[in-house]
Amino acid sequence: MNMYFIHTIASISHQDSFQVPNVFEQLEKLGDDSDIVSPNYKEYVPPTALRRLGPVLRMGLTASIECRNNVDADFDAISVGTALGCLKDTEKFLVTIHTTTSDFLSPTAFIQSTHNTIGGQISLGLKNHAYNMTHTQNNLSFEVALIDAMMCVNEGKQNVLVGAADEKIDFLAQAQPDLIPDTHPLTSGASFFVISPKKGKTSIGVRDVYTNFNATNSDKDIQNFLSKNDISTDDINVILSSSEQSFSDKQETLNYLDYSGMHYSAPAFALHLAHDYLLSKDKQLALIINDMCPGRLGLTLVQKQ
Repeated sequence: MNMYFIHTIASISHQDSFQVPNVFEQLEKLGDDSDIVSPNYKEYVPPTALRRLGPVLRMGLTASIECRNNVDADFDAISVGTALGCLKDTEKFLVTIHTTTSDFLSPTAFIQSTHNTIGGQISLGLKNHAYNMTHTQNNLSFEVALIDAMMCVNEGKQNVLVGAADEKIDFLAQAQPDLIPDTHPLTSGASFFVISPKKGKTSIGVRDVYTNFNATNSDKDIQNFLSKNDISTDDINVILSSSEQSFSDKQETLNYLDYSGMHYSAPAFALHLAHDYLLSKDKQLALIINDMCPGRLGLTLVQKQ
């Protein structure tokens, strides 16, 4: 059984989660007027550069720098997930195209609107020239990025940065509920982790990840996933789900969207919550279920050894 141990975490969310040792103990459900709890970005990014970065770039870069500050070696791979990318810069680019009267259009807004700008800014900010990949698979973007990071570890890499980030803009509300579920308020967030084959201080890591882009029977997929890992539903201590999923009264259940809000990188924050739950409760197994979008299922098994 391979384990991919978590060595450090940095999350910017609607909870007080940045540089907080145990987020799980102080969770508060989001209200309609909840706002993101931002760190002091100037402590991480020079003001001249900060002015050019949109919200999702600020979050992703700052969380990555914080992770780098807490490990002893440079990252030898970077894997980023984002469903919608740099929305604010995309909106700015499209508005500029629509309103400009000039024959020439500055490429800056377009360059900063692409999804892989987040990974690019992380590489530039950390002066890191290692493997760098961005994954964009809607609500399963983080799980696919995590699978990529695990493959990097399998290939011999020792310190892999993996995370996900997404931001909201006002226009997104017009896509609800047809394209984006409206069960929770639209939010922004970023969560990044360093994983390694070597045990970290907490001995908590990712045991397995599963994705299905054409899920027709989620219950069966979950049972098969657990059977593959030689565990039963009774072995699970906590279920963190994007719905009201539960197996029995033997598990503690948590809808992580109640605390992250609705953005497609929320499963990355759920991994942060699972890590802190196992640490604070001295439990062994957590299952994260990502079923935000019909027909697309992501499962992440987190274990403390």
